[in-house]
Amino acid sequence: MNLIVDQLEELVVTLVEEIRRRPGVAAAILAAVVGAFVGTLIAKGGRRGHSSPARGVAHKARDASEAVELAALAFKLLQNPMVRGYIRSAIEGQFKKRMAG
Repeated sequence: MNLIVDQLEELVVTLVEEIRRRPGVAAAILAAVVGAFVGTLIAKGGRRGHSSPARGVAHKARDASEAVELAALAFKLLQNPMVRGYIRSAIEGQFKKRMAG
């Protein structure tokens, strides 16, 4: 179990360091994910109700913008070793619960 948690932690650390080294690549990947998310939201926009399509698109674009801001904050938090330690201990606790039960 410790091996799995250690490997997950190494993966997170590697991702954070790669993002630091190559912010352009990370931004491109994030832009692709956000684009797919926004495209999906727009494609499903016809099911919203009586509001105009322009309002629905604007609302969904605002939601996507908030999601991007949240993702950026999450990456900044993952750079903090205390936060990574807390996440590691939480993951270990979940594994221990699943293995015991």
